[in-house]
Amino acid sequence: MILSRFAYTPYGIFGRLILPGFECFTVEREWKNNEEGKSCIPEGWYIYQPSFYHEGKYQTYEILVPDRTDIKIHKANRAKELQGCIGLGMRLGTINGEWAVMNSGVAFRKFMVAMAGRVNGVIRIERYLEL
Repeated sequence: MILSRFAYTPYGIFGRLILPGFECFTVEREWKNNEEGKSCIPEGWYIYQPSFYHEGKYQTYEILVPDRTDIKIHKANRAKELQGCIGLGMRLGTINGEWAVMNSGVAFRKFMVAMAGRVNGVIRIERYLEL
């Protein structure tokens, strides 16, 4: 799985999540020195594993980052709705004048279908550089 970031804005960091058979947009909070619950994930390679969010109600995947906990991939449209996690969307747009990802619920359901049967794996988080 690859998360390729392409826009660093006052409204958050936007990227594309790419895995076999599925792609979507992502939104994350801005970089704040890897601060728990406030910062995006540093660029690099990480292990992901199955997990739950929203008080254990929904299955998802957690990204294991040193010195951080509870970094999940889940539904969210805007960076301010996240606490260091990654929100998914099918397209880019705006909500009340803020940049956002749209159709987050649809994107999350399609992501979980694409991830069916996967237990642990590796995600690469990178800055997209156009050559």
